[in-house]
Amino acid sequence: MVVAAGGVFGNVLQVSGIGSALSKTLDTLGVPLLLLGFIISLALRAAQGSATVAIVTTTGLLSAAVSGGGYSPAQIAVIVIAIGFGALGLSHVTDAGFWVVVRYYGLTVSDGLKTWTVLTTVLGLAGFALTFVAWILVGGLGA
Repeated sequence: MVVAAGGVFGNVLQVSGIGSALSKTLDTLGVPLLLLGFIISLALRAAQGSATVAIVTTTGLLSAAVSGGGYSPAQIAVIVIAIGFGALGLSHVTDAGFWVVVRYYGLTVSDGLKTWTVLTTVLGLAGFALTFVAWILVGGLGA
């Protein structure tokens, strides 16, 4: 149901024109799509807790920009990976996984934020750094 809700939300954003409006606005900002996917996914994860919803919603938001961007299949795959790493970071009290870790290990909320949240964020950033290397390898800097 979570995946379906995220998919529906992404589709509503697309059908309503928000996706294409966002795409046009972002083009004027000059933020690379790879970084944009990571940041949007990270922000959605932090706001509502579900990595799945963050991924599905971000892909719905950026689908117009990706389809109109002339990206190769390899470049699209790397963009998707960047979105996934964005959804990995900032796991905190809005995330059910945070509570599983905190309760299983008997941590306080404060300790969970200092350990689990920091760990997931470092992993997301490290993953994005590796994704950027992959982006260079698939010729993404020329796009």
